[in-house]
Amino acid sequence: MKKQEQLRKGVYILPSLFTVSNLFFGFTSLVCAQKGSYAMGAVSIFIAAMLDALDGRIARLTGTESEFGAELDSIVDIVSFGVAPAFLVYHWAFTSADVMAYPLLRRLGWAAAFLFVTCGALRLARFNVQKHVVESRYFVGLPIPAGAGLLAALVLRFPEKISLSFFSYGVFTITVFIALMMVSRVRYRSFKDINVQSRAPYTIAVVIAIIIIAFLVSPATVVMVVGYLYLVYPFVRRVLPNGKPAESVSASDHAEDDLEDLDGIESGV
Repeated sequence: MKKQEQLRKGVYILPSLFTVSNLFFGFTSLVCAQKGSYAMGAVSIFIAAMLDALDGRIARLTGTESEFGAELDSIVDIVSFGVAPAFLVYHWAFTSADVMAYPLLRRLGWAAAFLFVTCGALRLARFNVQKHVVESRYFVGLPIPAGAGLLAALVLRFPEKISLSFFSYGVFTITVFIALMMVSRVRYRSFKDINVQSRAPYTIAVVIAIIIIAFLVSPATVVMVVGYLYLVYPFVRRVLPNGKPAESVSASDHAEDDLEDLDGIESGV
């Protein structure tokens, strides 16, 4: 009986180890950004994202889900996917000698980075409130790990410090847009409903083969292209033949959100 209790404690620790490892790589990204190792900082964010995807699955598989684990995961996520990518992008795009010569641009970069952190925190808070209400096939707003991955992919594709103010303005625009998408009500597919055992057209296999070949040639380019296609897909879908408007939360969802918020206030959340 004692051995079973020890094993049970070990199983509870397992998902937390992945969560703490996520935090380690988020912190590593901060250190790399400070040192000017931008590519390594971006890679650290991707490793943190992989660990973040694993800890929840491991907790569900082992039956060790807990409120403590969920709260710890949210706190870690704001560091790894909020503060770390914002810090990385700020140092990469807004701290070169040429860019620093433009005080307004430097302040805009600072503001964009802070907006990203703020929207990421709001996104996580809203997810915690809505996770039992919103349909699991969709995310309401861009998930914060995806937002962090988009910034990291941009840095990974162009790892040298930006020295031209024109490109810094572009990074400012992209960072602000990603931040606003995180707190938007646009629905992004979660892909949790994909059945890998179902039949698919042969063209899917060809597309997968092309992506694999492209990834082997230039992994940074593939990650960036796929990521930004995911970012704009809800809007591109609107202009496609037989396309539908970018999916957003319905009035009934608003009512459910308000009810959930009220429950949270009453329970002291």
